[in-house]
Amino acid sequence: MNKYYVLEYLYRDAGNFKAFGKILVFGNISEDYICEIKKYLEAGEFFVAEQVNIPTLYSQLWEYSNGPTIADHAFHEFLLIRLASEQEIESMDLWGETSVLLDTFRKASQQSWDCLQSVHCAVFLYDSI
Repeated sequence: MNKYYVLEYLYRDAGNFKAFGKILVFGNISEDYICEIKKYLEAGEFFVAEQVNIPTLYSQLWEYSNGPTIADHAFHEFLLIRLASEQEIESMDLWGETSVLLDTFRKASQQSWDCLQSVHCAVFLYDSI
């Protein structure tokens, strides 16, 4: 039976300042599904949010630093996938289906995680020119 799930993730800059996020997905998820997602993550936990169409969390920290800093990088961290609460189902926008989420991570990992897709890579490449 299809259900709603929440994928929780975070962005932690090099200074260990954290911003948390979550997306709502619909479909079927098993322990095998979660193990497969983790298999595609860099070092079992990191991903480039832009590469898998998951909202980035950088801007939550930029509010305190007035924009990108040298502590910023491209990777977000996978935390967990859990059943969504009724309140989350009613209040969150649906990201998509669980099958699409898995396929998106699968495709990204086959191309390897591409930091060039992150705004941070573009900002620091430009600054170094």
